[in-house]
Amino acid sequence: MKLRAERMWVAAVGGAVALATVALVLPSPACAEPPSDFKESFSYGTQQIGLLAGGGFGLPIRAHLDVDRTLMFGLFPRWGIGLSDPLARGAFYEGNFEFDLQPMVLLNFEPRSGWAAGGSFLLHYNFLGAGWIVPFIEGGAGMSDLRFRLRDESDGFTYPLEASFGFHVPAFARGALTASVGYYHLSNAGRQLPNFGVNAVMVRFGVTAFSEASRPAGGSAHPQ
Repeated sequence: MKLRAERMWVAAVGGAVALATVALVLPSPACAEPPSDFKESFSYGTQQIGLLAGGGFGLPIRAHLDVDRTLMFGLFPRWGIGLSDPLARGAFYEGNFEFDLQPMVLLNFEPRSGWAAGGSFLLHYNFLGAGWIVPFIEGGAGMSDLRFRLRDESDGFTYPLEASFGFHVPAFARGALTASVGYYHLSNAGRQLPNFGVNAVMVRFGVTAFSEASRPAGGSAHPQ
């Protein structure tokens, strides 16, 4: 049973990794800057929808606890909207803020089968001075229902916490391939014991599609 669970996890995560491989082998744009319409996707009021998939594995902080031996596969649809036009123009940290709403479904394979479902609110910053790749950082929290059947973490209402680093790679008209890696946590903040918390590294890959900018980046809202 354990070998079967591990194979299922490897197959699920392998599919997401294959998408990342496609992103890496795509020919880059000939210029050092992203296409203008892609860069304009990161502005105030511009919306986006995306779907990320990937896997998580427990951090071996306390080897005797089963919460540190989890193997998860997750689906993370999301909707986002730009909170600002590009800031700090010309600086290496030029970028914009966005807000993301991210539902999630997790399937756990180890040490027992289980699931979790819920959603998070994320604050996200895109770095727009890195050429045709757009790196980002994000973090947030939310609410979920946990059913992992673990010995060291109670099932029921939990609070997901996360912090990630990732990047967008322009791949099609008004769209990008997206990848991220970061910390993912599930616990109930002491509402019910035991509550040692699930601490994991989460690796995600997917696609993001952007709406047209509400106004051109660098427009009248930001006089030069």
